[in-house]
Amino acid sequence: MKRWARWIYLVAAAAATFVAVSSITQAIGQGSWSPIVSVGWIPAVIVAAWPGAQRRCLRRGSRRTS
Repeated sequence: MKRWARWIYLVAAAAATFVAVSSITQAIGQGSWSPIVSVGWIPAVIVAAWPGAQRRCLRRGSRRTS
């Protein structure tokens, strides 16, 4: 992995951590789950965009059905 790519991933992880902690803090202050629910999609985007995610997908079988 290139040096600049590591910095990008580090900054993205720091930003995601900041958003998660901020939403948890806001949820505790409000006494509501709505701040956490509103940022619940972020982990799915991070997992989908993480490098190598497309390589871990299952390949389709090459079996033919007659």
